[in-house]
Amino acid sequence: MTQTAGEQRSAPLIAALDSLLGAASAFKNLRAIALMALTFFAAVLVSVVFGFLARAVGSAAVAFLGGLVAFVVVFYGANGVGIMMMREAQGQAAPGIADAVLQSLFSSHRLIAVAILEGLIVLAAVIVVAVLLFVCKIPVLGPLLFAVVYPLSAVVLGMLVFALFYIMLPLAGPAVWTGSSTFQVIARLNMLARSRLIAVITQQVILFFIVAFIAGIIFSVVMIGFMMATGLSASIIGSDSAMGMRGFGGMLGGFGMGGSGHMAAGMIGGGLLMSVAAVIPALIATKGVCIVYLNVTSGLDFSQAEAELQSGMEAVKKKAEEARERAREMAEQARANQAAASGGPAAAAAPAAPAAVPTPAVPAAAAGAPSPAQSASSCPKCHAAVTADDKFCGECGHRLS
Repeated sequence: MTQTAGEQRSAPLIAALDSLLGAASAFKNLRAIALMALTFFAAVLVSVVFGFLARAVGSAAVAFLGGLVAFVVVFYGANGVGIMMMREAQGQAAPGIADAVLQSLFSSHRLIAVAILEGLIVLAAVIVVAVLLFVCKIPVLGPLLFAVVYPLSAVVLGMLVFALFYIMLPLAGPAVWTGSSTFQVIARLNMLARSRLIAVITQQVILFFIVAFIAGIIFSVVMIGFMMATGLSASIIGSDSAMGMRGFGGMLGGFGMGGSGHMAAGMIGGGLLMSVAAVIPALIATKGVCIVYLNVTSGLDFSQAEAELQSGMEAVKKKAEEARERAREMAEQARANQAAASGGPAAAAAPAAPAAVPTPAVPAAAAGAPSPAQSASSCPKCHAAVTADDKFCGECGHRLS
């Protein structure tokens, strides 16, 4: 039976929805759950340890260092979970926890490079818009230019940031988890932004509602059971066991203000329960973005996009080398001009004296010739040559001594 045009147009959307519903099976991957839970636990442990150290030494730098270490732990642990989810979405055998963490340590830095590059692109766009707005400050012509620059800059910046948050950042992780290099990730995201923007946005929205729906169910179940168990604990064990319902104030009271053991145990158990409840939606979202990436990249040939990006990078590199060569030539020319301006006239006015020819030594008794000191004397009045033995100048009669 042939399909109508409407059915043919809706078939890809139905197929995408069906594949995204498969992300709900992420809770079956016990290794991924264990790694995510270990990641959260290690990050919390690092934060607590550094928090106590910061309080002991009274240094905010220690607390900042603890936050940085906790971020690194979450970053590499979450990417290890992403590698597991990508293998599962591709229908491959998921790696073990140690293998996933090791792969994450050797590849997750590519995400940082992509994020920095995307940030530089946004910064460059903002600088260009700022320059155009400064140009719009000139009299008479400025308001006319502003009528065009203002809406154009709003559209460009809006599309750039929208593509960044809906395509570049969410799909950069799955691109890295498939084993792509930083260069390949940039080429793929650029092609997806140009060719399949609507498909990516549509599937991202569908995934958001799926994750929100499942998270709502999970937390509803947890909160119902949490409140019932808290009420029973308060009535049977005592009110101290229900301090976990009072949030961080109860936690501080339990650990730092003499709370009972039941209260501390209740807060630890409640924290673990909430962590497990948060892990499952996080796993579903992670597997969902992997499925979205595989759906939108299906059938695309990235070789042309990579070749175009490579040629563009080579052109930029060539222009940078040419600019550097021109700058070097201009610097050399400036130094030459400065040297000519400072030393040229003096050198022309005072030519180098010829090398002195050594005079052979003449015996003092030979022909009664005057010594070099005697031949070098002259009359201070008429400058005629005199000797050291002369009392008067032979030319003008000036008394010499």
